Amino acid sequence: MKAMAQKRVLVVDDEPNVVKTCKRILELEGFAVEGATDGTKAIKLYRSEDFDLVVTDLKMPGMDGLKLLAAIREHNPRASVAILTAYGTKENVVEALQLGACEFLEKPLDAKTLVAAVRRILESNSGAVVQGNLRNLSLPNIIQINCAERNAALLRIRQGGREGKVFFAEGNVVHATLAKKTGADAVYELLTWEDGEFELQMGISSPKQTIKASWSGLLLEGARRMDEGMARLADLQLVAEEATGDEVAAGVASTLKKISGVTGVVLVAHDGSIVAHNLKGEPGNKGTVAVLVLGAAGQLSKPLSLGSFNWGAVAVGRERMLLMERPDYFVGLLLGQKASAAKVAASAKEALQ
Repeated sequence: MKAMAQKRVLVVDDEPNVVKTCKRILELEGFAVEGATDGTKAIKLYRSEDFDLVVTDLKMPGMDGLKLLAAIREHNPRASVAILTAYGTKENVVEALQLGACEFLEKPLDAKTLVAAVRRILESNSGAVVQGNLRNLSLPNIIQINCAERNAALLRIRQGGREGKVFFAEGNVVHATLAKKTGADAVYELLTWEDGEFELQMGISSPKQTIKASWSGLLLEGARRMDEGMARLADLQLVAEEATGDEVAAGVASTLKKISGVTGVVLVAHDGSIVAHNLKGEPGNKGTVAVLVLGAAGQLSKPLSLGSFNWGAVAVGRERMLLMERPDYFVGLLLGQKASAAKVAASAKEALQ
């Protein structure tokens, strides 16, 4: 089946062979295709010609995929932009979704997948559907973004013949289904999925409300249930092994953990990735804590004008978390029951200087 009415596609990648291959594949299917090997050339092309879809890599020298996406959406808020990502990478994907990317495609990309994705995007032509894989954008991240933006939306997740549905409204998850499970129990099981195709459709109302917990409470409880053999998030402790992340960040986490009253430390980059930590638990639990850190920081930033070494404390289930901001990441410090947030903040400020 050939493409409809000569739809125009712009392919952007700093690897000429990728551009050439994608161009050839799509032209054989009847699309009109232009290519660019850097973001600066791509935005000039986009502004001078009409394109129905842009397919761009994220990591490029100079103007990268995120900057290109932002520039395109500024020029045309209804533009359709699909993002190419390396297999399993989560770096910058959250920001790309927030900027309006409509689909995430994993490299290396085969011809069948590329053509199917381009057709699907162009045929929907609404900008109201986002598709991707949980390997690139985790369910906790999707929940946090939709709740922060107070979207009315339906999220479908498919894995091995199973399909789960999650409904969003007024800043929370309000309903979910997975086979015979409904409500929070369905969400808890979906949170264990690390792989699976998802489709996020905006403007869809929930048929009912089966969940009354806040989105952050839902994520926290889901993390607690991920592995019954592991310590619960309420009992997070220092791991005997060296903290993850590069040596400098690991050293920062280790130093902060030594402060009296601190029971756990996590350093979270602005894109949601964990820079370093001193937490006990499975990777899924740590990822959920990272999402909670970003969500809480977003809630505090406006009323408290969070900046370097300013701080705020929030409740995270049974725990309290003290939040601080560094130029490259947020600092989340889990506090003991008797710890003084003000004293811990003062000690942390001194340690970070």
